[in-house]
Amino acid sequence: MEEMLGLQQGNGRWRIAVWGLRVGFVGLAVAVAGLLAMALGSTPWLLGVGEIIWLAAAAVTLTAFSLSRHKLPEPRPRYWSMRFLLIHDSLHARPSAKRA
Repeated sequence: MEEMLGLQQGNGRWRIAVWGLRVGFVGLAVAVAGLLAMALGSTPWLLGVGEIIWLAAAAVTLTAFSLSRHKLPEPRPRYWSMRFLLIHDSLHARPSAKRA
């Protein structure tokens, strides 16, 4: 569990993974809106934009996640616990640390 706190405090790659997942949520919402627009007879451009945003965010999130896990000392936490922490951190905002 101590490693998990190390992810959340002072790990820039972890923050990039969290923000990448947040952007991915937005891309997914845009893609769903595009599907709804297509169902109503519109052109598929909105769906395409959502897919591009989601794919780019997925690549950034996966890369940053892997690099932040690699940075942790042995024994590293399991992938599933880190994934759940990533989802938790992306859904819950944390206040910035105050600098002295």
